[in-house]
Amino acid sequence: MVEVGRVSLKELDCPFCKKAKIKANYKESYMQANISRISAGKKVKYSKTPEKWEVLEDCPQCGARKKDIQDMYDGKQKPETREERLKRLRASGLPTQIEM
Repeated sequence: MVEVGRVSLKELDCPFCKKAKIKANYKESYMQANISRISAGKKVKYSKTPEKWEVLEDCPQCGARKKDIQDMYDGKQKPETREERLKRLRASGLPTQIEM
């Protein structure tokens, strides 16, 4: 694993096909100091920054785009249900026998 500062390269499972490994940068959470200064002195407040994942590539197995994978890990997009997947595949004309 290549690690630079607080960022490390990790492999994640694809949230769509759950078969392929996808490279992603992981930045751990840390405490950050916020300093305010006035003539009477300074005050320091500490805040915790959340962890971050940055997806670096598309899925080689199912062809999911890295933006969709990033949205899935950020919680912006919900996983597709079996019925939604079957409806989408039938509309595109593909065979509908799928193993989940």
